[in-house]
Formats: sequence, structure tokens, C-alpha cells
Amino acid sequence: MLRQVRLLVAILCGVTMGRESSAQTVLDRTPNLSGAWVGPPGVLHFNFLHRFSVSPAPERKVSSAPTFLLAAGLPARTLVGLHYASNSELSARYPNEWELFGRYAPLDQELGAPLDLSAQLGYNIAAEGLDAEAAVARRQGALRLIGALRVLAAPGDAGGADVAVAAGAAIRLRRGIALSGDVASLTDREAGEKVAWSAGLSLSIPHTPHTLSLHATNTNNATLQSSSRGTGETRYGFEFTIPVTLSRYFGGRRAAPDTGQLPAAEAGGPTRHLHLPLHASPLHEG
Repeated sequence: MLRQVRLLVAILCGVTMGRESSAQTVLDRTPNLSGAWVGPPGVLHFNFLHRFSVSPAPERKVSSAPTFLLAAGLPARTLVGLHYASNSELSARYPNEWELFGRYAPLDQELGAPLDLSAQLGYNIAAEGLDAEAAVARRQGALRLIGALRVLAAPGDAGGADVAVAAGAAIRLRRGIALSGDVASLTDREAGEKVAWSAGLSLSIPHTPHTLSLHATNTNNATLQSSSRGTGETRYGFEFTIPVTLSRYFGGRRAAPDTGQLPAAEAGGPTRHLHLPLHASPLHEG
């Protein structure tokens, strides 16, 4: 039995401690906006998002709303994946929410473009319709501004579509610490629907590719549908990013780590690239 436990621990450490992976760092985005991000080819991304709410007195019952992201970076700056939320509030009597999506980023500021630009198309099973998002982002020094326009299938039997706009910002306080926040709203909100918002503290985990977001929000989960619709209660939660670089296990070229460091050009250095070469990475010193 002890041998099996040791083997399991070794496997988990091999997956979660791979330093050459490139994560969807939460230091460059907000809790409810992706920030025009796509993963590098050959990297799988597993993000674990958990949000908690507390009912009024006297019960004060704690309820949880977990969401999982599983996605894969493909060539040509493309990402395909899914969100699964086990406690959705989008449609009545439909507790689970699945969002299947693909995202393409034709512009990348780190490659010389004036800004980051992505387009996403997906299908939300709870809403029974297609959702789309156009997202832009631009870094200026330690500040990264994010905007998004969303076209969403209207949940329920009425049909039609909803339009949502969103904006946010993330600011690096230090190399591995950032503050972020965002707001989003449907252009035509029905009675009871509120402006969605979030605010959080983001951290990079030293000597690993993982990042962590501690945040508060009034949204249920991270799908385009749910992150555009504010609720009447505040939830507190966290998100943890786990990248898995396939070349670590199957050979081939390794991706450079995202260490949470600002691009050198923004910090006064000679280059614009966000990812350091492996021989210069602080994770590989010594």
C-alpha cells in the first residue's frame, strides 16, 4: 500500500512540478476575463476554479461552485477546450454547465502587434446555443488592459441572443504579484439581473509554473454565459492553474516557463519577449 501511495505522489509531482510548462498565468488577466490568451502548442491546461457563498443567518450554509477548465494549445495560435461547472445557475433544473469552445489569437503584442486579439466560438449545453467572444488586451508597463464583446444564446425557452460587454485590468505590483478586477454587463438586462464584477489578488508559485488567484465576485463560474451575468450574492474563491507540457513525457522541444515576470522591454531591458530562454530562466539556475 505504501508503495502505491509513493508512486501516486511521484506521478502528481511530475505533472504539477514540470517547470518547463507554460501556464495561463492569472497575473495577466482577471477572474472573469481570459485576456485574449491561447496556450502554446503541445501544452495541456487544467485550471481548477472554486467559489464559495454563505447563506444568510441563522443557517449560514456554505455552498460551493467548482469549475474545471481542460484545454489544449494547438499550432497557429489556437486553443480548444471545455469548461465544466457542476453547480450552474444558468438554466432552471439544469445543475451542470458545459461549455465547449475554440479560441484563435491572430495578434500578439509580444510578437510585435499593437495589442493582443482573440476570437472565441463555443457551445453552452445548459443554454442550448452558440456563444462568441472577441477579446482585446494591451500591456503598458505594469498595467494590462482587457476588453471583450460577447454574443450569447439567451437561456430558456424564449430563444434569441444576448449581447454583453466587459472590461478589466491587471496590474503587476511585483514580479509574482498582481491585482486585477473587471466588470461585465448585458446590454439589455432583465429584472433581477445585475452587473457582473470581480476583484482579486494573483500570485505566482515560486519555482513552479503554477499561478493562483484569490478573488471575490458575484458570478457563478467562468463560462462566457455565467461570467457575464451578475447574481445577488458575493462569492469568494480561488483559481489554480496546472499546465502539463507533453514534450516532458514524449520528447521534443520544451516550452519556456511563464515565471510571472514582466517582459524585459517593459522593465527597461533590451527584449520584448515574455518568456525567458531556458538557459536564462531563474527556475533553472544552479
